[in-house]
Amino acid sequence: MVSLRPPPHGRPSGPAGRSRRLVPALALTVLLGVQGCHGQAGAAGVAEDGTWEPVRDVTIVVPFAAGGGSDIFARNVAAGLEEVRPEINIVVENRPGGSGAEGYGHFAAQAGDPHYLLAAEPVRNVLPQKLDVPFDWDDWTNIGQVVEDVGVLAVNSDAEWTDIDAFLAGAEEAAEEGRPFRIALPGAGGVDEVLLYLMEEQSGIEFEPVIYDGTGETNPALMSGDVEATILNPSDGRSEIQGEVFAPILGFAQDRLEVDWLADVPVAGELGWDINATKFRGLIAPLDVPDGGQEYWVDALSDAVETDAFQEYVRESGLAESRHWGDDWIDFLEDWNAEVFPVLERIVAE
Repeated sequence: MVSLRPPPHGRPSGPAGRSRRLVPALALTVLLGVQGCHGQAGAAGVAEDGTWEPVRDVTIVVPFAAGGGSDIFARNVAAGLEEVRPEINIVVENRPGGSGAEGYGHFAAQAGDPHYLLAAEPVRNVLPQKLDVPFDWDDWTNIGQVVEDVGVLAVNSDAEWTDIDAFLAGAEEAAEEGRPFRIALPGAGGVDEVLLYLMEEQSGIEFEPVIYDGTGETNPALMSGDVEATILNPSDGRSEIQGEVFAPILGFAQDRLEVDWLADVPVAGELGWDINATKFRGLIAPLDVPDGGQEYWVDALSDAVETDAFQEYVRESGLAESRHWGDDWIDFLEDWNAEVFPVLERIVAE
């Protein structure tokens, strides 16, 4: 069973420690896991004509704790796939740890087996840049990107900061008094850390990032007062925001968010801040999956995202549709890398 309770104080890491958040020992663990399990399953289900269909349960790996945006996305995708392909059964498996490294390491060990999928987001691109792992961001079999999430800065609804100006003033006061001003992040080196770093650059204020494994941990940390704020996505914090547990005070976008329950939230563009990095969400299969396996899942996913239930999830979660199928996804990812990787390099250099 996966615990949703965060560690008492997360894993704080100030600017001097940004580049050391993922440790070499974890890289060795991931590498040994891949070497020890590589090629166990094979590609059962391939017909003589090269087509493929599942012959046993399918597993969607979520490299974060239950309850976060990736987990919610995976479960909605699983429900959609089972609706349009009723002959299959899908199990969602959470494998948190190492800001996604544990889950991706396990997934890499399933090379060649289309019975495994992974709920992918920017960690697929960022992880190989931050950690010495035996795979790169483009080593996977691309199934498809289907939505994008925008970042939101949120505080407790009863916090003393009712808007972004008061929040920044509070952070400045804390810095002058030598007190930490903590912002919970759902992983190290991901788009959320990029957004925090850009906010520091634009505001001239330094914050203390506290690293957790997914929003299944960061949201409870904010609720309990372990941190002053968190960066989340609308899909991660919809229930808390709509239930007035959290108050969103800034959207990391240039234009107001096209979500009715976030329409009144000011955005970075209104402050003159050039911040605009989104979190893509989609599905990948392991390396070396047969062509028939990729074709099966591209067709199934393209049907699943059109179901009424999945469309309702997209609307209610404040997601933007963003469709890139199969290897056509690579063009989008290369553009995303060109925007985000230079910021990561600045983070590591500090």
